[in-house]
Amino acid sequence: MAASQRRSKATLPTEPAWPAQKRAKDRPQDRTLRRKAAGRRRRFAMLVVVPVLLMLGSVYLNTLAAGLDARAAELDARLDRARDVGERLEVKVAELSGAERIRALAAEKLGMHEPKSTTLKVYGVRAEDGKNDGAPQKGGRPRQR
Repeated sequence: MAASQRRSKATLPTEPAWPAQKRAKDRPQDRTLRRKAAGRRRRFAMLVVVPVLLMLGSVYLNTLAAGLDARAAELDARLDRARDVGERLEVKVAELSGAERIRALAAEKLGMHEPKSTTLKVYGVRAEDGKNDGAPQKGGRPRQR
């Protein structure tokens, strides 16, 4: 590995180097004081302000999460109530659509009655849905529309 080489300000090795610029040894006192104060402010900000801001952010996020948890619990309770109502409605539909209830309402309000066995007629092979015994009919030509 090659060592880093120092660069001189001379353009050619035969020319003399540019004269080195002298630093001002007497710096103004107020400039160094301002620089030290800026360093102290930076250190204060890093050690005090940043952790305080992080803690406040953490408290805010925890508060927000607690509010969302309460909202989720409320929605779960609401969902349970809706499921209960749905189950009650299903039971009511089953009760209202019962065959005995429909027969009674048909007889009472519409004047309908149960067919007697003498009034039923079966029409041989011309049955609508297949064979006379209820089995599906295979083959043959399709029904006319």
